[in-house]
Amino acid sequence: MIGDRLKELRHDHNDTQEDLAEKLNISKFTVQSWEQGKSEPNHDMLVSICRLYHVSSDFLLGLSDDDPVFYHTREMRLSQESRTLLKEFSDFLFRKERKKSARH
Repeated sequence: MIGDRLKELRHDHNDTQEDLAEKLNISKFTVQSWEQGKSEPNHDMLVSICRLYHVSSDFLLGLSDDDPVFYHTREMRLSQESRTLLKEFSDFLFRKERKKSARH
């Protein structure tokens, strides 16, 4: 799970394996090993990755699929028009669910 999340985060930040390795002062092969699930980052590296990509350790470890910081950061990469559409759609879905639950 860590490897998949790490790869996703790295891609979301437009980092290559080399970029991440350089930022963490490790080898590209270490990053590859993590992403392939052959090894896992130690505690200090987990903390560094979480700080670098602004995510919780629960999210990185796969203990939670909900990380507000991650989703907010990802959302901020959208254009203002797309963010507005996303909010309108989200509001629509919440209204729809409220009406549905009010009927039951």
